Amino acid sequence: MSELSELTLKFSLRENTGRNACRQMRASGRIPAILYGKELNKSLSVDDKEMRMLLRQASGTSSLMRLIGDQGEDELVLIKEMQKDHIKDRILHIDFIQVTRGEDLQTRVPLVLIGDAEGVKTSGGILEVLANDIEIRCRPSNLPSQIELDISSLALGENLQVKDLPEVDGVTFVTPEDSMIVSCVGSASGRSDAEEEGDVPTDESEASEEEATEESSEEETASEEESS
Repeated sequence: MSELSELTLKFSLRENTGRNACRQMRASGRIPAILYGKELNKSLSVDDKEMRMLLRQASGTSSLMRLIGDQGEDELVLIKEMQKDHIKDRILHIDFIQVTRGEDLQTRVPLVLIGDAEGVKTSGGILEVLANDIEIRCRPSNLPSQIELDISSLALGENLQVKDLPEVDGVTFVTPEDSMIVSCVGSASGRSDAEEEGDVPTDESEASEEEATEESSEEETASEEESS
């Protein structure tokens, strides 16, 4: 994996900030953005079409990118946050974070589940996905686009945690190792049957209490009649 990303995007510095300036920028086909790092904070803009093409080439927003400026600036970055208008399918704003070459970076990458869980195929279980990404630490040159986890052997009632992830060269998992990623739980019909079965004793108990109350009332009435 090359330390310098092949995903490149041109940017221009912007002087005007604020809501109106950003609105005008979007109307002209550009996306307002910010690039920040340890000693860096730049307001810039990128072309909307170029950004969308780049995202299609990249493996999600966790891929390394190179921002190339009008004055020859060359920054290695990650997308920290991207604000979108899903109704209008527009990218509203992007936060880029500077990545220092040769130094460890800490970021989140997607988790991809591979295979079909045994508990789902043979026991009618339901797969519950509890994490879609994971926090890692590595050098920029070792940044994976995703982490894969084979769930084929996952049986009913079992779960897989961070400690079950495969080792990746040069990558350290920051997320606690006992954090659950995915589990295979009982089927909806099974839970429904269990709930119905659980209701039966309750009904019988209530019926017994009613019978006991009626018997007690009858005994009290008979006792009063004998006394009188």
